[in-house]
Amino acid sequence: MKEQLIKESLAGNKKSLEKLIKSIEGLVYNLTLRFLWNKADAEDATQEILIKVITNLSKFNRKSKFDTWVYSVSTNYLINQKKSSFEKHPMSFSSFSEELYMIKEPVSYDLPDKYLLEKEMKTGCTLAMLQCLSRNLRIVFILGSVLKIKSNVACEILEITPVNFRKRLEKSRKLIDTFMNSNCGVYNPKNLCRCNNKINNALACKRIIKNDLSFVSDVEVYNDEMEELNSMTGIYGNHGKFKSKSDFYNELAKLVMNKRIINFEQ
Repeated sequence: MKEQLIKESLAGNKKSLEKLIKSIEGLVYNLTLRFLWNKADAEDATQEILIKVITNLSKFNRKSKFDTWVYSVSTNYLINQKKSSFEKHPMSFSSFSEELYMIKEPVSYDLPDKYLLEKEMKTGCTLAMLQCLSRNLRIVFILGSVLKIKSNVACEILEITPVNFRKRLEKSRKLIDTFMNSNCGVYNPKNLCRCNNKINNALACKRIIKNDLSFVSDVEVYNDEMEELNSMTGIYGNHGKFKSKSDFYNELAKLVMNKRIINFEQ
């Protein structure tokens, strides 16, 4: 199906191009949001990556699956881009831990939107943890532990050896595991940190804005809550799939009309 869409898109068929873009925009957005944490940054990056995909479409050599190639274009962009808004104020695992315990625990949050805001808090916090990893470790963790892409495919995406991929994945998992085991009450019930007890503070300092949630309002699917208790990957898998409200294709179409995107070449 995608092979035909690619062929028709290169021939100038706009409807086929729209279908092709819509078939991959979710894949790209879910990767960028997890990598960058900030929704606005993720939407901008998604737009830029989709531009790279369509302007380099004729270079797709069909030696791999199209989605694999798209992941390769995406990861290359993310690893080499300028600092994101979050990275301009870098956070380490130690500073993140200190911040969690500096916040005074107010009375638990019990309003009707409790579950929604707790989910927002939990998702935002676990994604923020990834920002403590270097870019190379972060992208490996996302591909291997969160998106669960097979190692042989992930190696192809990142253009690294299987040995390097396994080493990076092991290191990233160890760092996340150590942090969560020492701080996260979901991962280790012995820890005092509870997402619900952080909600009031997050609302007060506007890290959570009720009518403009960054993660939960755009999630398509929730997994079983009990899955979170099973493993690190269970906690990250519980995020579900993120869906942006942005219409990426229409924005790209405007760029095409403004001749900011080069013509396709066979």
